[in-house]
Amino acid sequence: MALKFCEKCGGLLRIQKIDKALSYSFCDSCHKFDVIQTTKDSIVTSHEKIEPEEERGEGVKKDKNEFANYTNICPKCGYNKAQILDMGVFYSDEDNLILLKCGKCGFCERVGRKTS
Repeated sequence: MALKFCEKCGGLLRIQKIDKALSYSFCDSCHKFDVIQTTKDSIVTSHEKIEPEEERGEGVKKDKNEFANYTNICPKCGYNKAQILDMGVFYSDEDNLILLKCGKCGFCERVGRKTS
C-alpha cells in the first residue's frame, strides 16, 4: 500500500477500513475526512507484509584482526599476534602510551614503563 497525502495541506493521511467495500481517510493536520469506496482493482489494506532482505556476502569477519602483525603472546587467550596501538602523549612530560591489542580476543596490554 502506498502512502497517501492530503491534497489540502500535504499531511499524511491515515486510512482505516470500515468494511470490505468502504474505507475512510483522515488528515491529522487539517482534519479533512474522505470516504473511499474500494473496488476489485484498488483494494485498500491497513497492513502490509515486509519481505525480509536476502543475506549478501559472508558477513563481518570477527575471528582475526588483520592489522595484528606484531609477534606477542596474549596473556588472556595465548594467541601469538598483536596490533600495536600508539595512543600518543597525554601530558608533555610523559612517554607515549603504547598498547598491544590481541588479534583474536581484543585484549589490550600496556607496553612501556611499569609503575608500582
